[in-house]
Order: sequence, then structure tokens, then C-alpha cells
Amino acid sequence: MREIVYNSDKILLDEGTFFGQGLFETILCLDKPLFLKEHLNRLEESMKSLELETLEKKELLDFLENINIKNKVLKILVTPKNIIITERDNPYTSEDYNRGMTLRVSEVRRNSTSKMTKIKWNGYIENIIEKKEAIKNGYNDALFLNEKGFVTETSCANIFLIKNGVLLTPKIEDGLLGGIIREWIVSNFNVIEKSITLDELYHSDEVFITNSLMGVIKVTGINDRVFEQGDLTNMISSKLGGLINNGR
Repeated sequence: MREIVYNSDKILLDEGTFFGQGLFETILCLDKPLFLKEHLNRLEESMKSLELETLEKKELLDFLENINIKNKVLKILVTPKNIIITERDNPYTSEDYNRGMTLRVSEVRRNSTSKMTKIKWNGYIENIIEKKEAIKNGYNDALFLNEKGFVTETSCANIFLIKNGVLLTPKIEDGLLGGIIREWIVSNFNVIEKSITLDELYHSDEVFITNSLMGVIKVTGINDRVFEQGDLTNMISSKLGGLINNGR
């Protein structure tokens, strides 16, 4: 049975420490953790890919209920011997939503054949490096293409585009993580999942990105291409905001 490690407690050294055999979920907590069921379901499913033993779900849920994290970001990292729980402030501010995000296309290519692109494992250093490189160049985040030149995701978010009122997003098979908010949008709106070229992205009418902490944030620029925020982005953002405010 794994040890539950909270904040500054000591972890047990294992394959997660030495070889990256670990998975994590990052969850927004208001009065309670949002989309907790969906996060834990994804975690359990991904654990099968890394051949990790079954999650101690009851013990984890009991622990989370006892520590009662509110208005923070909860991170759960699972390795062969540990369940590590940390909390921190949400990095996204009202200024981010008002200003929107700008993306820089990374020269690094995603491997669409790798199972690792489709799970949230703890080998995120490439994402961190590329995001820092984008910030150095005056952008907010890095956008990855795969080895075939199709759009995948940013270093920390899924991406959607709108063209002539049609909502599209890259398909999972092109090498990206199926985010919790992405799946909510796909389930609640008419979304086409397909391979998307950079040219298609550049010629779209609206672009926005999503993850569990930011929800929905408009994209105002990709490289030198400038985008305007539109009605569909606003509508999706408002519907998600209403769901969150009701304690989803």
C-alpha cells in the first residue's frame, strides 16, 4: 500500500523518483475540488499504462476530505510507493482573462505514436523548457505540432479553434493529452475532432485554450497572427464559469 505524503512529509524513493514512473493530476479547489471524479478516473486509467498497482482511492478520498483544501490548486502525484499531495495558489489572474494568451510555435515536435503524450506523467521537463523559451521571446506559452505537422496542444493546455461558427479541436491520436475541460467541451458542444494544420489554425476566426485551472482563456496571437475574441468563446467560457460557480 502506498504512503500518502502531504506537503513537506518525506517520500519513499522508488521508480517514480529515478525513472519518472509516476502520474499526476492538477485540480482546482474552490469550496471543494472541481471535477474530482473525472480527474481520479483519468488517473486510474493512466495508471494502467504505466503498470502501476490500483489506486488506493478510498484512503485518498478520506484524506482529501480531512485536509479540506479550499481556494487552492491541489496536485496529486502517484508513484509505485507514494501518493504525494501538495497545494498552491492558482497562477491565473483576472488580467490573464482580460488580456488573453499569446502562443509561440515550438520547434520541438510531439510524437503521435508515443503513449506518453496521451497521459499526464511526471516527465514534464520538455514542456517546462519550451514554455520558458516562449516567455523569453515575449509569449505566454508554447504550441506543439506533431511529427506530421499537425497541431496538438500547448505546454499546459488543449487548444480549440472556431471557423465560420464551427468548433474544432485536434484529435487525441495526433499526440496530446485529453484534458478534463477539453472532454467537458467535447461532451457539451458540437465539436469536430480532427487533424488540424497550422495554416488552418492561422485562418480561424477565434482560438482559445483550456485546462483545469484556467478553464477557458482566449488566444489573442500565435506567432505573428492576431485573433479577436468572439461570441462562441465567450459563450463557452460563461457556461463553464456557471458550472464551476455552482460547485461542479
